[in-house]
Order: sequence, then structure tokens, then C-alpha cells
Amino acid sequence: MKKIIRYLTCIVLTMGMALGTLVLAPDTAQAASAYVYEYSDMIGQGGYIYYIRSSASGPSASIWRMKVETGETSKVVSAPRGIVKLIVSRQQLYYVTSNDKGQWEVRSCPLNGGASETVCEGFACYADTASVYVIRYLDDKAYLYRRDLESGEETLIKATKKDQTLDYVCNIGSQSYYYLYDVASDKLYIFCLNTTAANQKLIRIAAEKRVVKGSTGRLLVSDIKQIDQELYYAFGSYEGSGSFWNGTIKKLTVDGAKKTVAKLVEDKQIIAGKRQLYYQDMKGNAYKYDLKTGKKAKYSLKFENNISYTVLGDKTYLVDTSNKKKIVLSRFNSGTDREVLTSFLTIPFKQKANISYSVSIKQVGIYYAICVTGRDFTDMSYGWRGKLVSMNWYIADSNGKALRSFQ
Repeated sequence: MKKIIRYLTCIVLTMGMALGTLVLAPDTAQAASAYVYEYSDMIGQGGYIYYIRSSASGPSASIWRMKVETGETSKVVSAPRGIVKLIVSRQQLYYVTSNDKGQWEVRSCPLNGGASETVCEGFACYADTASVYVIRYLDDKAYLYRRDLESGEETLIKATKKDQTLDYVCNIGSQSYYYLYDVASDKLYIFCLNTTAANQKLIRIAAEKRVVKGSTGRLLVSDIKQIDQELYYAFGSYEGSGSFWNGTIKKLTVDGAKKTVAKLVEDKQIIAGKRQLYYQDMKGNAYKYDLKTGKKAKYSLKFENNISYTVLGDKTYLVDTSNKKKIVLSRFNSGTDREVLTSFLTIPFKQKANISYSVSIKQVGIYYAICVTGRDFTDMSYGWRGKLVSMNWYIADSNGKALRSFQ
């Protein structure tokens, strides 16, 4: 099950704009009382970015929104027991928090803020203009419901047996995808739900056994994508004290046949461009898989100090943190050894001594969100993960034009 995030987010700053360069306000690396965590939900919608700011000292959290064009920010809603999910539908914001009974609860409010109201108990999976789909957990069982937003009427779609995990993966058009893991048989089942059908029910489309011998973590489906009418899904388990992902990617053809794309995959998400799918194995080797021929080939991503890579479809982003006064992002054609390498974004950033910085980049709607995380690994009281000391976010468009930044 998903857990309430206990340490969350921060003070939004309006920054200067310049092509390819971000101008920062001073003291951006000071210890924050709240954080916008790298893994928390972030939504790009209608020229706004919605994000969760979580307290660094307790479970409370709030949802903020930024108008990217102007940098104007405002608090949408707060929750004393944390926020773990954001969904936007029909000019409403739906979010998941915990109630005073310690149970998941779905609440909603207008996109521009205002009074919030409880929709129902449970963990929200998906919402459209008519319904919200929720999973409720009771006595080691899970129940999937569809709740009509106008009438409040609920329809039970699926109830699991004891020691079975049911969870939502994603939505592709009108098709919702779920998985069920059965502990006793150690088997994983993938289901599809047509949200526009009059009689809604889960239809099983695939079943999987454990691929990696010796692994013990619960099996789950981490991502599903549809490419040229064929379905690709990633499944596996988290292993070891570091909870490292050990996955497999398979393809489900139009006629229902399953084909293995890759095993021992490090990436939880399926990363695909127009012609190729990209992934790394557990040893850090990079591969490209031809979506048409099904052939794969290894390619080079050179290991260098202070250099990291993020593959986002047909472009790979190279991050260089070697200069202690700035962070430089470049990009090149995925599946190559820096072919057509071009500058993307430069972030003025003064690195502090004894602090290690990592940089990630992801797409949020039409924008690119870059997160710079600072950790103190000299403080041994926090173990091998290090003490989190700063999180700084930067927003750019697809051309690398600097737009906004916040903490």
C-alpha cells in the first residue's frame, strides 16, 4: 500500500527569466521547513503547475499552484495529515489524504482554491467528468469502487481475497489498468477496465510469474504504455535494504501474444520515443529496443564524475555538476554516444562544501521540471541515504527557455 508522506514542501520564490539561464534569489540552499519532494505528484494544467509542499517536521501538507507565465503562486488547500495524490478533472482538484481514523480519504476543491469537501473514503485512482474510482482497504482485503460524482451512488467493481494486493497503474484514453498480486501463488495479474462501458468490470489481459530467482519483494506493475496499438508493461519488485527496482518489460501484441522486451531492468518507467524504447539494466548498461523489428542493441553512456543522464523519449539529458557555481544541462539524441549534443539550460547554483548534489528532470504537462537535491553524507546519524538539506526546483519549456524556479 501507499503510505502517507511525512516530510514535505516549501516556500515558492518568483525568479528572473532569461533564455537558457535561471537567475536565483539568494540563500536558496538554506534548510527549509517544508519540501516539494522529487517523488510527489506534480501536475501541469492550463498554464499552471500544481504541486505538494510537505512539512519537514510532521505530516501536514498543502497544495500550491503556480501560474508559469507570471510566476504568481497561491495556496490551493491544506491537509493536516499529508497529501499523497493529485488528480485534476472538470475544473476540480481531487486529492488523497488521511482522516482522523487513519483511513484514506478523497477530498476535492476548486482548482483556484476555496472550500474543500470530502468525496468518499478510499484511495483515488482516476477521475473523469462523471466518476471517481477508488480502492478501499479493509481487513487485509481491497475493494475497487466507481463513485458517481453527481448522485454519490457507488458500484463495487472488484473485491480481492485475503493476502491479495490490488492497485491502479494508469489510464490510457478510456482504458484503466490495474494489477492484482496473489501472495499464496506468487503470481501477478494485469486487468483492464473500460471506463465508458455501461457494465464495468475488470478484464484480465495478462498473468506473470516471478522472473528473477531469489527475489522476495511483492510483485507489482510499475508502468504501462500503448505504442502503435500494442501494450508494453513493466513489472517486478523492490529488493534489498535500498529498495532497488528489479524489473522486466514485456509487450502484449494486438493478437494477445506476449513477448519479452528486457529482463533485469533498472528503470521503473517505460521510456519510449517514436521508433525505439530505451532502458538500463541492473549493471548500468544502456540499451535501445527497436519498436518495429524487436531487436535490441547496447549503446554507450559514458560514466564520468559529476555527470548524470536522464532519458526522456528521443532526447537524453546530460547534467554536469562539476562547476561549483552552476549546473549545466545539455541534451542529445537518445540511443547514441552524445550525437547532436546541444546546450539546454544553465542554472546558476552555488554548491556548499560537504554537500552532495543530484539532479533529476521530468516532464510536467508541457513543461520540464528540474530538481536539484542536496544531501549531507557526512552526518552519519542519517545512515547511507544522507541528511536532506535542500530541494530546489526549476521550470523550463521544451526549448530550454528558463521560466520559473521555487523551493
